[in-house]
Amino acid sequence: MFRFWRSSKPAASTDLSAKLADEDVRDAVDGVRRFRRQFAADRVFYNKLAGSQKPRLLWIGCSDSRVVPDTITSSDPGSLFVVRNIANLVPPAGSGDDSVGAAIEYALLHLGVDDIVICGHTGCGGVKAMQDGLPGPETHLHRWVKRGALPVGLSHLDAVKRNVLAQRNNLLTYAAVRERAAKGSLNIHEWLYDMESGDILAFDAETEEWRSLNEVTADS
Repeated sequence: MFRFWRSSKPAASTDLSAKLADEDVRDAVDGVRRFRRQFAADRVFYNKLAGSQKPRLLWIGCSDSRVVPDTITSSDPGSLFVVRNIANLVPPAGSGDDSVGAAIEYALLHLGVDDIVICGHTGCGGVKAMQDGLPGPETHLHRWVKRGALPVGLSHLDAVKRNVLAQRNNLLTYAAVRERAAKGSLNIHEWLYDMESGDILAFDAETEEWRSLNEVTADS
């Protein structure tokens, strides 16, 4: 005999006004109202965006709510073509996950993007799960995290760095990436966002060191 599960909480409301008045949603609704005022003030800019997009780079980052690429890079709408998922993973080409691959191909082949940033961050829960494992039964989250493979014994910071570099290698399994990189018409940037300092570290392939973007740009 089947038993139907019943929540101890009241059933969620189907009334739209009641749902939008929910405390967890109210700030977002207020934010939409503020954006509408900003949209009206900058209508020419937004109407131009509605016609087409020409992002300057593809950003592959983590879904973490504290790591927002547009905020970190002070970017306007239309500047970044963004892929975000748990632990900023890039499944290798042919692995059966088309979501990230489709975004990569669209950015390169249709939008003409010639820079890709893979950005990890300190305190990444996805990387920690790769290191420590996840409790509980097999789930979508378990299967996703298992896509990332890290050596044992790494500090968390070193694991985050290692994960970013692994995704760079996975990027090169895509023909669109590999061919353009070989021709010198595509740059791949490995970055790490430090949530405590607000700094971004970039991987220097020549020295195999992670250097502050402020330091690198000061040298140039």
